[in-house]
Amino acid sequence: MEKPPPNQRQELTSDLKKEFHDLEYKELVCDHEQITSKEFYTCSFTKCSFRETVFTNCKFRDCTFINCDLNLAKVPNSLFQNTIFKSTQLIGINWAAAKWPKATFLKPFEFQECVLNYSTFIGLKLKALILRKCVAKDVDFSEADLAQADCRDTDFSQSRFVETDLTAADFTHAYGYQINPNLVTLKGTKFSLPEAMALLYGLDIEITE
Repeated sequence: MEKPPPNQRQELTSDLKKEFHDLEYKELVCDHEQITSKEFYTCSFTKCSFRETVFTNCKFRDCTFINCDLNLAKVPNSLFQNTIFKSTQLIGINWAAAKWPKATFLKPFEFQECVLNYSTFIGLKLKALILRKCVAKDVDFSEADLAQADCRDTDFSQSRFVETDLTAADFTHAYGYQINPNLVTLKGTKFSLPEAMALLYGLDIEITE
């Protein structure tokens, strides 16, 4: 990958350049900015800060964010394809506001060891989503398609699963979740003990010692 020019922050926020290819950004601080109609292809962002930044009509394809801060960022009508987030802060993002590819076989993104607290994925088609070793507290997955999702080792405390498709999803060693089997689709879904005992609380049954 090539290194971007020294005025990389100005380049991202100006109206002059629209496309960015094979660039490597490191320790870029671009908080509270408006980034509009930019397209990033095979770019990497390492230890960059986009806190409360608004990405409008942007495209990220085959990009990687490592140890970045995107807390409270906004992504109206922005498209993500095969974008990987590693050890990144993504608190309070409404992903439902993004633009989603019509082709369902295109993977939007994956999360590894990230923090996604207070985020929203309502109604999104996230089949085969990777959400590994993350903290996803108070996240709304209502009406989302999480079929075949890899959710292993993730903390789902206070998160919402209502009319969510969890077919063949893997929740092995995930914890904190409160999933009512009557309100979601469970078929071939993987859980592990003792966390799976939480599934019984949503059933009209009586458990005795």
